[in-house]
Amino acid sequence: MGGESEFSAVPQEGIDACKFESLVWGAIFFVLVAFLQFYLPYPIDDDTAYHFSVSELIRKNGILVNFPWTRFSLQFDHYGDKEFLFHLLFIPFSALGFVNASRAVGIIGGSLILVTLYTLLRREKIRNAGLWTLLPLTVSLFAYRFAQVRPQLFSIALALAFLWSYSRRRYWLLLAVSVLYPLSYVAFWQIPLLLVAATEAARRTAKERFTPKQLLTVCAGVAIGIALHPNSINLMTINWVHMTDVLMRNAWGNKVEFNMGQEFDPLTISEWLTYLLAPAGMAIWALNVSWRHRKADALPLAVALAALLFGLLTARTNRFLEYFVPLAVLALALVSRWIAWRHLAPALLAISLMFTLTVATGPFVMLRSPEISKWVMEPEVVHLMAREVPVGAKVFTTGWEYTGSLLLNLPGRYYMVALDPTLMYKSDPKLYTDWYHLLLDAPGNAADIVRTRFDSRYVISQNHTELWPFFNALAVDARVKVLLSNDKWLLFDLGATGTNRGQVGDTRGKS
Repeated sequence: MGGESEFSAVPQEGIDACKFESLVWGAIFFVLVAFLQFYLPYPIDDDTAYHFSVSELIRKNGILVNFPWTRFSLQFDHYGDKEFLFHLLFIPFSALGFVNASRAVGIIGGSLILVTLYTLLRREKIRNAGLWTLLPLTVSLFAYRFAQVRPQLFSIALALAFLWSYSRRRYWLLLAVSVLYPLSYVAFWQIPLLLVAATEAARRTAKERFTPKQLLTVCAGVAIGIALHPNSINLMTINWVHMTDVLMRNAWGNKVEFNMGQEFDPLTISEWLTYLLAPAGMAIWALNVSWRHRKADALPLAVALAALLFGLLTARTNRFLEYFVPLAVLALALVSRWIAWRHLAPALLAISLMFTLTVATGPFVMLRSPEISKWVMEPEVVHLMAREVPVGAKVFTTGWEYTGSLLLNLPGRYYMVALDPTLMYKSDPKLYTDWYHLLLDAPGNAADIVRTRFDSRYVISQNHTELWPFFNALAVDARVKVLLSNDKWLLFDLGATGTNRGQVGDTRGKS
């Protein structure tokens, strides 16, 4: 891409100083991310428990080709591990236990984002690269997402490396990132496609000629990554389901029968002004400056356009803010060479931090809020449920959002669906509809329906008030025993079941 700076000869003392500075900043990033992870008393959401549980299943059973532990999910017999490398990364830390293993993986993933951003800024010879790198962490809503030990940590780092290597024609790096994407994240071609579109649009406005070599490199890398994946065919199916059904139909289509979780909700105007005013301002500023200098170097405009694309996606679904914020910071950092303000980075860092600590501390407070502990299964609860619900039992659940905790604390039992209710709908739309209306309508024969239609003897649920009619419908059945009932959890034994659905399949081998 035009405008790339050439590196002149640098004395050895200067090289050593640069290496030392990079090591110091790397240590700072590591300490900050470690502090953030240890600041959390428990991983933020149930998805982390699911990912750790999958890693344990891989460690014990080998590569998974089906997932019988969620009987009514599309993943039951069409398993595609959309975060394969992420799950493998947990395995070396298994002996640390769930909480500390999650911290270790979170430290690696978070540090990788910061080191990647810092490295790109150093390669572009941006002043105060370390301070620019810290700037996203002053956005409290981004810091909250950053603290979640989930696969997006590695996707953010891959996206930054992809955008830079594609723009600067670093073919080997581009190939490596493209290979890693299908092995690491579900949106393995959608995110690269957005970044390619931003880069090619920037080049077009700069009157640069299109050359297909980068695009061919990306296609080759993604194809290699898919071929290397142990569940390659099912991976493509899961990818398509997540784009068309999870995101477009259910999240963006606002299907009331699908509770997709808060991360799919759009932010309100008030939330934008409170939490994303600074990155939005940086993105707009960077877009203005990069447009005026696009013929000198199209990379800043490519990054600004990428930030704009993810900003628009964030306006529709807040989960995209984890890409929007670092891209906005990177875009402004790249155009800072054309802004006559030597101390721009420290000034922005101070202003953003002061603003956050003054009016936007909510997400930081949430990191230690009791609300997070709603996923925690207390030892006495785990002990009771493990005693009453035998290994191999089939369990009915009233939601999908705590299946990860069940897989973690009560392994060897067979639940309904994890991660996303859409996966149950895609497997059996009629069964999903029956599940939805059973919980909503709470018919008098609810226990019989659970026994026969869902072939489940046990019901485990969180104690949500809107489900009390359903709980009461179960409790009036003479055969039902209430084994546990507290402010947080309920456990019912319904007695013998009817049919014999959800048989356990072989979990070894390759697909």
